[in-house]
Amino acid sequence: MKEEGIVVQVGEGFAVVEVGPREECHKCASCAAARPRRLTVSGEDAEGLAVGDPVEVEIACSSMMRVYLLLYAVPLAAFVGAVFVLHAITRSPVISFIGALAATVIAYMCVGLCMRRKGGVSPEVHVIKSKIKNQNAK
Repeated sequence: MKEEGIVVQVGEGFAVVEVGPREECHKCASCAAARPRRLTVSGEDAEGLAVGDPVEVEIACSSMMRVYLLLYAVPLAAFVGAVFVLHAITRSPVISFIGALAATVIAYMCVGLCMRRKGGVSPEVHVIKSKIKNQNAK
């Protein structure tokens, strides 16, 4: 996933890039829920960057898969697991369904708290150098 942003801070061996939301992101909002708008770029990717440079960063697909697993698979697993367990215990479809809904809400709350404490899922970020060179040449 590629994002465009602006370098807002540069330090020794790192740079902070602020990315704005894309038009496609308004549809699912996974990115906004999963990661901060400021990404830290380190190592070779941060070399030669200055404050105000427009950059294009690439977020690894594996990082986004972690986001999707947290946001969608964990609550779904909580729902399905609660249905099976509660139905085995109570033999009532109504009680198992209501309990499964409660388990899903609790799972979403736990995922949200986990993501807030960690500041989002830390994506692997790489700066695409050609974008920087083309912008600086103008």
